Amino acid sequence: MAPRVLKEFADRLEPTGWVPLAVLVGLAGVQSFDLNAFGILAPDIRHTFHLSVASIDSIATLTGAVPVVFSVHLGYWGDRTNRVRLSVLAGILWGVTAILTGVAPVLALLVLARTVGGVGQLTTETVYPSLLADYYGSTALGSVFTTYRWVSQGLGLIGGPLAGLIAALLGWRVAFVALAVPTFAFVVLLQRLAEPARGASMGLSFGEPLRSVREGFRRVRAIRSLRRTWIAAFLFGAGTLPLQTVLNNFFHDVYHLGDAARGNISLLYGLGGLFGIIYGGRLTNRALAAGRIPHLAKISGYLVLSCGVGILVMSVVPFLGLSVAATAALTVGAFGFLPAYTTLVAFVASPRLRAQAYGWSLLWYALGAIVLQVAVVGPLINGAGQRVALVVLGVLVGAGGLVGASVQRFVEADMARAFSGADEV
Repeated sequence: MAPRVLKEFADRLEPTGWVPLAVLVGLAGVQSFDLNAFGILAPDIRHTFHLSVASIDSIATLTGAVPVVFSVHLGYWGDRTNRVRLSVLAGILWGVTAILTGVAPVLALLVLARTVGGVGQLTTETVYPSLLADYYGSTALGSVFTTYRWVSQGLGLIGGPLAGLIAALLGWRVAFVALAVPTFAFVVLLQRLAEPARGASMGLSFGEPLRSVREGFRRVRAIRSLRRTWIAAFLFGAGTLPLQTVLNNFFHDVYHLGDAARGNISLLYGLGGLFGIIYGGRLTNRALAAGRIPHLAKISGYLVLSCGVGILVMSVVPFLGLSVAATAALTVGAFGFLPAYTTLVAFVASPRLRAQAYGWSLLWYALGAIVLQVAVVGPLINGAGQRVALVVLGVLVGAGGLVGASVQRFVEADMARAFSGADEV
């Protein structure tokens, strides 16, 4: 069975082959080492710099969200320039700043390194999906994006246990430096890839490049499906962007778990995410095979809703085992929505708008994280405690899922515009 499935998948990747997918998957995976490490080691960083729980959560949120403000400009350049070269530069930036995170002598430098490095890491959510949509045809996109998410997440989850182990032996600073090294190896492989023609994999014409970010915004905003996803992203951004840090502080403060124990929980977190991506990818492929592309919105929305429910359960149950089980379960939705969402955007946005379409969604995702985490959840942690704050967080994430599911009624009309090339405003 397995060899036949692998052969069918390899056939879908032709004539491009597996190399572009493998390189982009590998680079996205090793770049996520640092993200997982920061979540696991947040309590250690907090103690080193004498921070409160709300402060380290806010730093994780802001350093994860503020770079996303630049996602729109990164998407704009991704739609105008050579995306391979842009991704190489971004990968180098990410690797250097990951090392600076580990050696930072003062908090200000650590915050600066994570903020600047976050700009480089944004290519995994804007430029990489745009490249994959042009390397591979529409019939392969469900499998391609599922593989991209699943394998990169699988590589990334190794960073959690490794970070906990290295920190326990040598300290949290050494962990960041060691986990940054593989990024540079994949950057070398990336620079050998050729830039694909925009839209050719789907038989679409590219059209003239957009003249400005403002013009790109007007055209992306005209896509009703994407406008609705912005609302959903705003609501669930607060729960999913800083989720690793929030969860680790929760288990550190409520259940008093150390680095190694939290590293093991992060492994369950990652395994739940892997299962979610497989499950979401399977639903995505079924929808594509049946020609039900609007159903992708429903798939992604309901999986986000399940994440919100999981956060609620984790925060209210009184026993460690139940909270850990709820954590593993909520990650199914936290990651499982990604194959359906990424594929949906590739269908409703024209080739010259794809990177910007991903970028604008990321921007609203980050704004929601900043506003809701810093202004609502953070004060609740200080005033009412972590459990109450996470209940509110779960409600916000669940509401975002319901809004995302409602996008389906706009998809067919937006697809027709994208495939006809009629993205004029």
